[in-house]
Amino acid sequence: MTTQNAVDEVDIRQRIDTLVASVQAGDLDGLKTMFAPNLVSFDIEPPLRHLGAEKKWQNWVNVFAAYQEPPSYEVRDLTVLVSGDLAVVYSLNHISGTLRSGAPTDYWVRWTACFRKLDGAWLIVHDQVSVPVDFPTGKALLDLQP
Repeated sequence: MTTQNAVDEVDIRQRIDTLVASVQAGDLDGLKTMFAPNLVSFDIEPPLRHLGAEKKWQNWVNVFAAYQEPPSYEVRDLTVLVSGDLAVVYSLNHISGTLRSGAPTDYWVRWTACFRKLDGAWLIVHDQVSVPVDFPTGKALLDLQP
C-alpha cells in the first residue's frame, strides 16, 4: 500500500466513524456530509434504486422516525480498499433499538460502499445494504449473526 493510500484509508475510516456517530445520535446533518450529491444507493427499503443524496437522507429520516430513540449502530469487520481517488469498503453492520411500536429490533445487514475523493473529501457515491434471503420462503433472514 502506498503512503497516500494508507493516509486515505485512515481518512475513510474516520469518515465511517462519523457515519456511525451520526446514526447513534440521530444526527441527519452529520449523515449529510457523507454522501455525494449524485449518489446511487441500493438501500434496504424500496424502491430498488435511490438516486441522489436527498433520497438517502430521506431513508435515514425514516429510520430515525421508526425508533423511539436513535438506534444503536455498529460497523464490524470493516475492509477498506483504496486505489487513487476511488475506494471500496464493506462490512457487517448491526442495528438495534426499540421501534415506536415498542417492538425491539436487533439485526445485521451487509454493507458495501464506493467512496470517491471529490474536491479533497471522501464521499460515498454508491452504497448497497442487503440482508440474506431464504429462497424457498422469500423471507429476509434477520436473525443471522456474524
